[in-house]
Amino acid sequence: MVQYTNPIVLPGPKDCLEVVVSLLARHRETDYWTYEYKDTWYVGIRSQASLVVDCTGGKETTIHHDGSEESRDINEPLNEVARKFVAQYSVPGVKIFGQVAFNYNAHIAGQAYKPGTWPLLSLVVPCVQVTIHKSQILVVGSSEDDARAVADFIQARLHDAPGITVPDCHPTIDLLAGAEDYTARVARSIEEIKQGKYTKAIPSRMVHLSDRVDMPATLFHGRRANTPARTFSFKHGGIQATGFSPEVLVSIDGGTIFTEALAGTQLSEGADMEPARHKLLNDPKEVNEHVIAIRGSIRRLSTVCPADSIAVKDFMTVVSRGNVQHLFSHVCGRLTAGKDGWDALPGLVANITVPGLPGQSNMEAIRCFEPQPRDLYCGAVLILDKARDLFDATLVLRSVFQDRDRQWLQAGAGVTAYSKPEREFTETCEKLGSVAPHVVAETAN
Repeated sequence: MVQYTNPIVLPGPKDCLEVVVSLLARHRETDYWTYEYKDTWYVGIRSQASLVVDCTGGKETTIHHDGSEESRDINEPLNEVARKFVAQYSVPGVKIFGQVAFNYNAHIAGQAYKPGTWPLLSLVVPCVQVTIHKSQILVVGSSEDDARAVADFIQARLHDAPGITVPDCHPTIDLLAGAEDYTARVARSIEEIKQGKYTKAIPSRMVHLSDRVDMPATLFHGRRANTPARTFSFKHGGIQATGFSPEVLVSIDGGTIFTEALAGTQLSEGADMEPARHKLLNDPKEVNEHVIAIRGSIRRLSTVCPADSIAVKDFMTVVSRGNVQHLFSHVCGRLTAGKDGWDALPGLVANITVPGLPGQSNMEAIRCFEPQPRDLYCGAVLILDKARDLFDATLVLRSVFQDRDRQWLQAGAGVTAYSKPEREFTETCEKLGSVAPHVVAETAN
């Protein structure tokens, strides 16, 4: 096990987000991760060790700090591959960051799927970790020199700069592109729901961007404008994503586990929330969609919790996530002894797109209404800390994606028998509207 330095303690900043964005911008040429967990930001800089499982789930590669790689064919479940990496490389007090692609569940379940191009699973132990809270900043590293260099940079930002200058070049993005194709896919989904093939589907659509994206600047402007459950940004192995996630997929702290059911959507309208709240709570389509989501969450938690421990809290509360409002319920339980986040995660990812449809039928339904394979969209970004039994994974929505060849936004809408194709297309525009205005072009640098 690599020994990390004792924490370097710095005073708390006036603005945590500014410190985070400054760190990411400074290290934009290297790998980095950041994850906002409750009122604390965790930033990982460079990789001490990382695990990458390819898009087919057939090969795993461990990459060491010196750049050396070890690859092997996978002959065991992916959750076991993940557990072994975590057990070998966990360091007390240092978070492991990761991303889990949408197809992860299908692979775990032995279902056929069309691979995307991004890894099914990536996990990273950072060389330097920065913990940023309004009360203090902590810096630890696998090297004293690396940790001190980062701490000195932060110290200079705290004392010498009252604020940061962030690029603000927002490209033109056509959110209406692809309307005909999307409404046709929604109509097909509605017809299959009425035929009893499934009860709900969430077809998505991609909006391609012409300009490369400045991810740190997009994080800055997007987080200022949004009220997410979790926030993340990462650059690793040629892929990048920044997101303002509206819901927690699974969170385990000690023996307690919860997931969030967030379904039912409308555009926020003005400062007076009450009329809009009343409208959402009395919309049959949105309420029906939310109830289906709750049932799916309860069913999935029952695989890792005693049934009598599962409870629904904050039932059908209206919450704001940026420019839209959602129906929200908190579904929690007591984790069964011997179970962990890797047991819970696949089922909860599966609950997102076609809730209630088991096995291969789920993937066949998805292929019907969504011909392009998903990569990270509707997957998860996570942090974990084995020493304190922390496993926190957030759903990848309201996000911007970028790899070596392309950059795009992606959004979907929950479709039930009550849906109207044109309204569902409008809903995707509303969701995209929480990210698109804040995307910053990389050329602004």
